[in-house]
Amino acid sequence: MSEIFKKLDKNFNHVLIHTGQHYEKLLSGSFFEELKIREPDYNLSIGGPDKEHFHQTALVSVKLIELFRSEKITPDIILFLGDSNSVCSALPLRKEGYTIGHIEAGMRSGDKRMLEEINRTVCDHCSNYHFVYHKDYGTNLTKEKLPKENIFVVGNTIVEPCNKIKPHIIEHRKHKQNYPEWYEQHILLDIHRPENFKYQERLSNILLYANQCMNRSELPVYMLGFKRTMDYIKKFNLDTFGLQVVDIMPYEKYMKKLAQSFFIISDSGTAQEEPAIFGIPVIVPRDYTERPQSMEHNCSYMLDVNSSFNQSWRGSFGWLDNESRPDASWLGGGETSDNIIDSLNIIFNNE
Repeated sequence: MSEIFKKLDKNFNHVLIHTGQHYEKLLSGSFFEELKIREPDYNLSIGGPDKEHFHQTALVSVKLIELFRSEKITPDIILFLGDSNSVCSALPLRKEGYTIGHIEAGMRSGDKRMLEEINRTVCDHCSNYHFVYHKDYGTNLTKEKLPKENIFVVGNTIVEPCNKIKPHIIEHRKHKQNYPEWYEQHILLDIHRPENFKYQERLSNILLYANQCMNRSELPVYMLGFKRTMDYIKKFNLDTFGLQVVDIMPYEKYMKKLAQSFFIISDSGTAQEEPAIFGIPVIVPRDYTERPQSMEHNCSYMLDVNSSFNQSWRGSFGWLDNESRPDASWLGGGETSDNIIDSLNIIFNNE
């Protein structure tokens, strides 16, 4: 949302509300600093180490409506991006009569084990307007009987911040000696979805696969140390095969680490987007994805981790050995923030 915030400030009377779902510096404050986002007008502070998903959903719904009433805020439209717990407040807001716009609308994996799948579906069906990254997502919405005239194809929001940081990273590469050795210095492992870490066999197979990649490439594997994932590794007493656990990083440092990777193994949604912009292949240990275009454009490979050493594993090694590079064209050309402003002007003029 970083570039969209800036365009909203220039074009409208924009009130920026931070739900506070993410409250730690690395997951919140560092983004505001590094992406030069202004301070929010309000922070609802719904997050905390003892707050579960239902606490967050309930608190954001209560606090947001109470804030509007107490501060006499009367928005013409309330914009959400994505599929976090925050977007579930679209339900009580719509019941209160507010107009809702959902950015990143229409994504569907079909996998209800994903908490995000539930969140984004609820938000879409409570939203008046839908800003979709790709025409396929618009098709998903029309299949669910949502009105076509309220769907705007705007491209992916991730492109603009990545394009801003990309020259910085490329310049960093130029000043490294022995470029190929520097470039292929590691594999990055990012596992943080409950549908992976809560199931012993799946989590064990992911670690085993990462070990296979480490041995095959003779490169180190750096595993991001997400607390819940590490807790379950300990709970199941799993072998990590000498994978090197690294701390969660601020945005810019993480992007540099990503761009230095030979390839990454990740169950993240945006990990099917950001690496494509830097030409980095991604192995996705999931059964379903809401971003099938990533596979269609040679950016990602879907890995079956329900069993080990299966045909999918062998296929992934062949895919990684293939010299063809990821094609990031499906993400759009980097004009998403302008496209959203144009769409909002159409909405307001029509109303």
